[in-house]
Amino acid sequence: MMEEKQKINLESDFINYWDDVIRIWLGQNPKTCQSTLAPISTNRNNRIGENIYKDSFSVDIEDEQMCFFRHDKLSDLLCQAHMPEPYWGNPQNCSLVVVDYNPGGGKDMSPHTYKGTIGNGQYPPNTMIKYVNDNCYSQLAKDFPIWKKKLPKDKTWLGSYGGRDKFWLKKKKWAQHLVNNCVGEGIVDVEKCPPFAIELCGWHSPNWPNNTDVFKNDKDLRNTVSLRFVQPLLKAIENSKSQLAICIGAQFKPSILSTFLPQLENITKGIYGKMDQRYSLEKYKYTYPDNPGKDEKNSDDSISVTFTSGKDKVSRYYRIYNVNVYGKDHFILNTFAPGGNRHPAEHFWQFEKILIEALKDMHAGTINSNYIGR
Repeated sequence: MMEEKQKINLESDFINYWDDVIRIWLGQNPKTCQSTLAPISTNRNNRIGENIYKDSFSVDIEDEQMCFFRHDKLSDLLCQAHMPEPYWGNPQNCSLVVVDYNPGGGKDMSPHTYKGTIGNGQYPPNTMIKYVNDNCYSQLAKDFPIWKKKLPKDKTWLGSYGGRDKFWLKKKKWAQHLVNNCVGEGIVDVEKCPPFAIELCGWHSPNWPNNTDVFKNDKDLRNTVSLRFVQPLLKAIENSKSQLAICIGAQFKPSILSTFLPQLENITKGIYGKMDQRYSLEKYKYTYPDNPGKDEKNSDDSISVTFTSGKDKVSRYYRIYNVNVYGKDHFILNTFAPGGNRHPAEHFWQFEKILIEALKDMHAGTINSNYIGR
């Protein structure tokens, strides 16, 4: 159980901390961070760096963040040549919370994040790295400009940032649907009040395998994840309008989340029971496994949902977690489908509406309370 004295200050322990991590990486002096520096060369990254980056240079990694680069399973995949993107949005004022393992990419020399493009503290104009170098990361990230339908005049260069059209803007309608079902139709506009998106690991990587053993065996890594990811995640859920976090992908299974969230409870079975008692959906077939956890690849304590339209059948899986700390519930919705980590198509949204209604029935007074006027 996290001690009361460990409760995080989002401004100093999260936002200012990451500003300093990125300042250090850029070769600037940190403003608040007192950690020592650990130089790391880009050419130590054999799987990604070899014959891809045209430059060979060293970057400084803030001391706590070095725990991600001490293990072959992690360091061979993390792209220290690219500026980290630990979060987007404002953890103190958001519509909902989005959880990811880490930002993708890193195989190319994208001018938006690649440090070696020009060097000597000079970066290409109209790029993310140039803006952050001249200002700070939080000045860019807290407004979540890549989420906006129309980019701010001073940040139109984000239109060429790959994560905008390919990843974030595609999630907006789904996010609005979830928020509507949590707080009520028309109360919160996700365009005006964007989500807060947080990465378990802020460093770019084209692939994030199941690293459960790495976390279990490294106390320093667990401590860093607890302070820099878990605690801000839980606090952001409390601050969100929907009181809900969402994560996409089969890898968000109980076995890895419980490694650094010991209070994690998989409440999916109870939700399923509530749905089975009170709701019916003619278009859906949804089941809970007789032997949960036996099919690690797919079920693993999740509700299996199959949507049938004519001859076509499409399946997804859903899990609901609750993390109760300091006497407060923190709900996390995990969903995934075989062969990818895309968000659910609209034909699953009616099922999700009933899923959220069942969650609200089970936890009346926690979710869907005290929203209006927040």
